[in-house]
Amino acid sequence: MRALGLTIAALAALLSSACLVVSLQPVYEPETIAFDPALLGTWVAADDDMSVSFERAEWHSYHVTIAERDNSSRLSARLTRVGEQLYLDFSPLDGADVAPLLLPVHGVYRLELHDDELSLADLNYELLERLARDGSAGLPMTVDARKNVVITASTAELRRWLVAHAADEGMYSAPTALRRKAVTDNPTPR
Repeated sequence: MRALGLTIAALAALLSSACLVVSLQPVYEPETIAFDPALLGTWVAADDDMSVSFERAEWHSYHVTIAERDNSSRLSARLTRVGEQLYLDFSPLDGADVAPLLLPVHGVYRLELHDDELSLADLNYELLERLARDGSAGLPMTVDARKNVVITASTAELRRWLVAHAADEGMYSAPTALRRKAVTDNPTPR
């Protein structure tokens, strides 16, 4: 079931199952942040029910707007390479006030970009929920009362774990495929 609610982890909810995999720490180290201008622009799902727009932001980051039907949400994202894989780390919009007792978590997505096709895949909730419950993940994580998987590892631990498990079957959910929205010129009225 696709999540419809827009929360702090809006992209995670939109691109994955209703239960989330989030990290308390980012997947990037400051020196590993990358910026690819090819991500800039608007990307749409094949059925046009969702769009993701990337804008340039400060410090090699992106401001991201996710729109689905009548809902939209803005997040910050940072691109990083971990081993041979590219990842986007989504978090609440930089500078936004987070209400007391709410944690600004990070959604981690593997990214593949080929010309006008973008693929985003989150960590597989079902697999990580099972690994967290039986304690065999090899990475500090827990399942919260709302059944979200919360990775509590440090950034360095998370990065090492992602490299070690990058090729594991089923590590990622089925990717969400997006295509670049064509920019149309508005003709000048005569």
